[in-house]
Amino acid sequence: MEAVTKKHMSKFSRTQLKRKSLNYSDFQIKNNLKDLSRLQRSLNKRYDIFLSHNFLDAEIIFGLKEILEESGFSVFVDWIEAPELDRKNVTPVTAAYLRDAMRRSNSLLYAVSENSDGSKWMPWELGFSDGLHGHVAIVPISEYENTADSYQGKEYLGLYPYVTAESYQFGLPRILVRKSAGASPEDLKGWLGYKRAAY
Repeated sequence: MEAVTKKHMSKFSRTQLKRKSLNYSDFQIKNNLKDLSRLQRSLNKRYDIFLSHNFLDAEIIFGLKEILEESGFSVFVDWIEAPELDRKNVTPVTAAYLRDAMRRSNSLLYAVSENSDGSKWMPWELGFSDGLHGHVAIVPISEYENTADSYQGKEYLGLYPYVTAESYQFGLPRILVRKSAGASPEDLKGWLGYKRAAY
């Protein structure tokens, strides 16, 4: 059996996530979105993770979704599942759809970037999921790779655990949840209590 060498733990970086999202061209994504969303919604699918984010970060969110799915999690991203929804305005139709998706998700990961403060939806999604199941964690996205794994969320974001990735020389990163900078990390599957979403 080949030895696995642990490298380091760090926050996710924009560069890392952009590199991951380059596996798919904009053309491929746009052409497959509608068919994919219709298929998945028709199955009334359940998800391990509802990925809360600002649409301005779509490229890096696509990369984060890929990493999480390669690690074995099913991930809900609204503009992939329902590209026809109006995200620019807060409407009852969009709110009802997102509420239903959060009810069908076992957790919420809140992607904090330089754009997240501008989102109309993210604070609402965080509060709804926290009250619904309490499995909420912050995904701090840094500008640079190999940044320290510590994170201090401002205001209410500091109340929640945060996610880092422990990288290995071979294979996928291990996704970890930390309650605070000094606390021992817990595997994301363990943190979820791992009750895998029913497909």
